[in-house]
Amino acid sequence: MSTATEVVLARGVDVCTEYNVPLAVEDFAPVILAGIAFWYLAQAVRVALPRAYPVALVGGLVVTLGGLAKATWKILVATGCWEYPILENLLFPCIALGFSATAWAAFSLAKGREANPWLFVAFPLAAGLGSGWMSWSAGEYKNWPLLIAAAVAACVMAISLAVVAFRAGKRSVGYLLVIYTLGTNILPPLAAQPAQSLEIQWAEQLTNTAVQASFLVSAMWLLSYYRERAASGAVEATAEAGVS
Repeated sequence: MSTATEVVLARGVDVCTEYNVPLAVEDFAPVILAGIAFWYLAQAVRVALPRAYPVALVGGLVVTLGGLAKATWKILVATGCWEYPILENLLFPCIALGFSATAWAAFSLAKGREANPWLFVAFPLAAGLGSGWMSWSAGEYKNWPLLIAAAVAACVMAISLAVVAFRAGKRSVGYLLVIYTLGTNILPPLAAQPAQSLEIQWAEQLTNTAVQASFLVSAMWLLSYYRERAASGAVEATAEAGVS
């Protein structure tokens, strides 16, 4: 655990006064929404591509774990200035690995079959090695290679799911996933700015909550869509068997 003085020296801002408790509590909202959305996504993958289900499930769990760690770090800082950098920094490898897994599952859904996994494995690993090398060279933690890997993977995931929605004629869900993609690219650079006012942070967190809510609605539709397809296919197979 770092002292308050070490935190100020390392960051250039006093995180002990940067967050208040309501802001820190609200940070759990987008994490919970995203976690539920990932569960729905994994169930949709389970219906459509059962062998890809464990990857989708674990990927969503890992992203959620990283988000919970960061939200926990924020509330500890806000309530007692207890600074555990490992909780904050755990976010970045978790989202890089987790989003890469869910991106592979979503891309496989869009293709209708399991995609080649190697690019989705190599990309976050390369980002992790790059982050480790840069951190060792600079003598301090550098997370931006992992952040870039996570952003790219999240975009691949959302765009793949949007393709599924547009193909199915569900344009409203497709547009929600476009909003999710835009939010994924806009919010991280804004959140990375130092010494933000509470008003700006509230705007960012509420926007993130809305973005994750759009993901949840999309994932719920996705599960319903694949269940309907599976049921329709079972009916058709039964009818064909009866005719033969």
